[in-house]
Amino acid sequence: MTSLTQLDDYSRLLMAISEHDIPRLQQVIKIALDNGASIHEVVNKLEDALEGVYRPRGYSSCDIDIAMLVYRLGGRQLLYALNHHVGVPSLRTLQARSTFTTITPTLSPIRNEQLDENIHSVVLGTQTDITSLRGVSFMIDEMALEEMAVHFSKFNMIGRLCWKHSNVVDPVLRTYESAVCIAHKIHNQEVHLGKEVTVIGVACFGEDELYPVLAAPTCKTEDAADMEVILARAIERWHATGADTHVGPVWSFATDGDATRRAAGICTLIRSPAGITLNNGRIINAMMLSRYLLWLPAHNEASITKLLHPDDPQDVPRAIELMQAIITFSQLQHDSIDSSFSTNIGIRADLAAIKLLGDLIQSILLPFINTNFSLTQQVQCLSCYTHLSFAIFRSHHRAFMPYQLYYDTQTMTKNIVFCICKQQVLDPREKFFIGDSGDNHLELHFRRTRMIRGHNSGCSYSQVLDRLGAAKDIDGVFKRHPELDPGHRRLKMGTRHENIDHINREMWRGDTVSGHCDLPSAWQMGRDMALSNLTRSQIDPINYSFATLFSDPGINMLHPFGLNKYLSISVDNTEDFPLVFFARLLSHPTTSLVHPST
Repeated sequence: MTSLTQLDDYSRLLMAISEHDIPRLQQVIKIALDNGASIHEVVNKLEDALEGVYRPRGYSSCDIDIAMLVYRLGGRQLLYALNHHVGVPSLRTLQARSTFTTITPTLSPIRNEQLDENIHSVVLGTQTDITSLRGVSFMIDEMALEEMAVHFSKFNMIGRLCWKHSNVVDPVLRTYESAVCIAHKIHNQEVHLGKEVTVIGVACFGEDELYPVLAAPTCKTEDAADMEVILARAIERWHATGADTHVGPVWSFATDGDATRRAAGICTLIRSPAGITLNNGRIINAMMLSRYLLWLPAHNEASITKLLHPDDPQDVPRAIELMQAIITFSQLQHDSIDSSFSTNIGIRADLAAIKLLGDLIQSILLPFINTNFSLTQQVQCLSCYTHLSFAIFRSHHRAFMPYQLYYDTQTMTKNIVFCICKQQVLDPREKFFIGDSGDNHLELHFRRTRMIRGHNSGCSYSQVLDRLGAAKDIDGVFKRHPELDPGHRRLKMGTRHENIDHINREMWRGDTVSGHCDLPSAWQMGRDMALSNLTRSQIDPINYSFATLFSDPGINMLHPFGLNKYLSISVDNTEDFPLVFFARLLSHPTTSLVHPST
């Protein structure tokens, strides 16, 4: 009879589980079994739970993380609904068991206290499991704001006044006259409502998380001197708070645009009517490429048109596809330059120029998208790019690429090489992912903020602060539970070109241990690769006589024309280069930095 009773209890248990959606089923059964309950008592507890007369106490850390995810993504109402329907922890429980990330607002000119509070609460307060120091990158970018002032009741102050001019007004609402005074100052353009918010985030090399340490409204009138003051202050406060000894030293700054986007900037030049000048004055533009890329078996007129004339000029995956098509074409036509078209001088010249362009693009693109590359191979390619672009830029000046793009790509390479060297000093056993040298962390953090509350991109200053904190909390949950993170569609490696934009460290298969890379040897091999390509071109050898050129202390990759002067990235496009440019440099000296000599 006892066996039949137990069998009946098991049948009741199975029926209860199969026919009813019992809130927190696993927790109910676990607590009952931990208390030594029989199958009959377990079934009774399940029935009580179904009727709402019994709710198991206690939540696991996983339950709290799920509640955090629900609250930060869907808000208070969604958390309330799921708490009552499936037993997710309530907001009160979540507040008692978790700490929400809060970003201190900038309600006046940027001050030390704002940075200190954010560094302590957002960085030092969450970095509790650090076992070794990491290099740190400061990233800076902007987010759009709704054009409306915000009242912060905690401080009784008006927010969203631009940080640069907020010193002319007292943002505290003491009386009615205070509000009138602020409105009058805004009307007279003495102070402005921020058009965007400038965000500075901190990311550690070798990690994926971002830590926002400043969010300041901006009226977009800041100049280079203003930004220099902000960044210098951020570094100073990083040291003053002890973050450099607890988290790691500051290695670099990154602004808008990751490395792949900088490489894709070459495509913008190619697609323009003026094109890009290579190989003794040969102009490569969309019209020229449309003739030759049709020779590729994988493309037709429609696909080439999409590559050269995309609907969205900022479509990075499409730009990468164009660059890969050029690389493939230049490799396939290598023998044709000297043989098949020997009687057609025009075609031979075109193919030679495209071959040089393919070599240039390949050297800057493959280090970021070929996941089989070792760190040594990446440095070799980047060295090849810097030497190729240096020689071509000396030969063709602005007709090759704008000063700003040249300086940007050269600085990117310099920063990567310097950071590898710093990692070798800090800990040569650690891997180095060159994608960490860009602002990808901040860009992905911004995407996370935009998906909160239904992808509503328009938000007030207070909402921006809340969403930046929410994105940090969401990242924390996904870090502990990576299986819950759907990721961005472009972060999953596949066959589509969209999948190679924003490749992450988990996809990389090559040896990227920093200590395994011999930097001087890799740099020299890259220079030899560039020389091999340049000697087959029609570039004047005087522009790639590197040993002779770099014996001049005033010449290096960032000073290609000597005098130890940086290129003027603001030169008017209508000005010719030689006399006007050098005169301007001589009359406006710039701050000297340390750069590689070769």
